[in-house]
Amino acid sequence: MTKKFLALFILSLLIFSVHGGTALAKDINKDFHQTFDVKRGDSLRLRHGDGNVRLTPWDKDIIDVKVRYRAAIDAVGIRLGSKDDFNVDFRQTGNTVYVTGKETSRGTIGFYNKKQYEYVYEIHAPNYIRLDLGGDDGNVDISGWAAEINCRIDDGDITLQNLSGDKTEIRGDDGDIEIDNLKGELMIEVDDGDIFLTACDLTRCRMEANDGDITMTTSKGTFDITVDDGNIDTKQITATGLIIRAEDGDIGLDLLASEILDADIRTDDGNVAVNLEEGFSLSFHISADDTDYIRIDLDDIEDYREDRVSKSGRINEGNGRLRIRTADGDIHIR
Repeated sequence: MTKKFLALFILSLLIFSVHGGTALAKDINKDFHQTFDVKRGDSLRLRHGDGNVRLTPWDKDIIDVKVRYRAAIDAVGIRLGSKDDFNVDFRQTGNTVYVTGKETSRGTIGFYNKKQYEYVYEIHAPNYIRLDLGGDDGNVDISGWAAEINCRIDDGDITLQNLSGDKTEIRGDDGDIEIDNLKGELMIEVDDGDIFLTACDLTRCRMEANDGDITMTTSKGTFDITVDDGNIDTKQITATGLIIRAEDGDIGLDLLASEILDADIRTDDGNVAVNLEEGFSLSFHISADDTDYIRIDLDDIEDYREDRVSKSGRINEGNGRLRIRTADGDIHIR
């Protein structure tokens, strides 16, 4: 009986919202501006939701935040909750500046639709400020930063340029990540998004991806990479340490000669192609389910050995190490 009464009550409200409820159509046009005095050692904690973020460094010891929000609402019926459709909370506590965008969640009996057509954070700050960013679908663009960055985002894209902080950490889902000229430590975890690294000098780099591809160009450092279905493609990479764990994706490595390379590559179904710069010094051990899957095109191989599942040897005295293991994929070393 109670369930029937509740169903009839809800139906009545819906009928009222369509025939006798309030019709509403309006534009939301809001601007926010706030500044904060800061010093070395301070941080910015930004929660930007679906808003796009552009962070630009300047020489002032001030964080300047401007937020633009534009949206249109169409509604028929009874709206519940707060009257504010969007707001931004600003505060400074201790060594941290907090900026939080709030898109009010509210119930509507009837029809409610909000179309967001501009939502932007324009931030100027000294590049020594540590960044803690969290968002959903908005994009993030940062350049010229010299402090640690921690960025967690869902579907938005991330673009980073000319960074020199000790550590940069990124967690994402479907958005792409593009990084150009980063020096320091880099940690990335993504699901379906692609990763692009260019001209990076990395003391340590750990990347984990599911379906996304990883592309690296003219970069150097120590790399620890884990992928599932995505491909890995590198061009002109100088690696002292290289660990790759992959499932179905293909791996293409273009490696420049380094003093000592220690590489361990393991994949399941994907193919592996390695191009070694002339003069590379290393020993290699390549294994597969059958040596028919292994092709070695190297000159002057010393201590060459071959059995049913592996091929091994060394070139130019064999100072570095290259180990590759695959199940169903082909391996080509040249």
